[in-house]
Amino acid sequence: MAPHKPKPIERPPVGMPVPKGWGGFKGGRPYQPGDKPKQEDWKSVAEMFGVGVKELIYFNFETDNTDVVNWYLKRHVGCDKPSPSGNNWMFSSTAVPGIIYIPPLDLDFDEENLCSWTDKTAEAFLMKLHSAAQGMPGHRGARIKRLVNVIKDVGYPACKELWYYNTMVIRAYVGVPDIGDAKRRDMIKATLGAFEFDGESGLYAQHGTYEQHRGMWRIHAVRDLFEDFCSTSKDYAALRSRLESIDDDMYAGWHELELVEARAGMGGGTTQGDMIYDFIGHVRFLSKNNRQHLYWAFG
Repeated sequence: MAPHKPKPIERPPVGMPVPKGWGGFKGGRPYQPGDKPKQEDWKSVAEMFGVGVKELIYFNFETDNTDVVNWYLKRHVGCDKPSPSGNNWMFSSTAVPGIIYIPPLDLDFDEENLCSWTDKTAEAFLMKLHSAAQGMPGHRGARIKRLVNVIKDVGYPACKELWYYNTMVIRAYVGVPDIGDAKRRDMIKATLGAFEFDGESGLYAQHGTYEQHRGMWRIHAVRDLFEDFCSTSKDYAALRSRLESIDDDMYAGWHELELVEARAGMGGGTTQGDMIYDFIGHVRFLSKNNRQHLYWAFG
């Protein structure tokens, strides 16, 4: 059997995608990078035309997020050959139309429009996030404050790697009807059944973020937060709404675990197996013993 080859990682843009040929609408010069006689990439094209790499990418797609750029390369540029790593699409002579656009030399390019964080701007954003969480009432507000405290304590850029388990995947793993241990083992084969679970579960969703759509075990909500709020200009209402959305999703998964425990307490027993209770115990452990995990908000 041939070894599995990874597919380029794609993520659709948040909101309305830019139209095909967007760089041309802005006065860009069309250029068709290829692989003959030499493989071209963003860096070589940028050097050829005397522009910055980020400037070139952003001019074409209004983002420099690698996953979103891959999405555009496949659909707008027609790239059909993966890079040697398999994680990205690369330019080739077989891409149709295969065209990107070079910014005009006199373009007044604003670096601040890039999704580019510095330690200073990230710290300011974390403080704004902290302020946005203040005043949120009740148990939900208390959880969100703890959530933000975890993010602040971990700090930038490490906080972007914080995660929680995908609610859709939790429901399948512990839910009713029982899918059986064989299916569960298949869902956690990426880590050979060892905690902490990671990778693809084998499930897919119609909506949500890239990780939710692909049925990844882990949701990196803080990474998405930094990508979607690419500057500190967004108002507190938008930040509060996003924090509430993260809490809603996390709580839905947490509630699934509570339901399993509640069913076990009714009638003196349950048919659920050890794999489920081991998982519940693992998540509970994260919430009570790991102050640098998002689940600490639920401890």
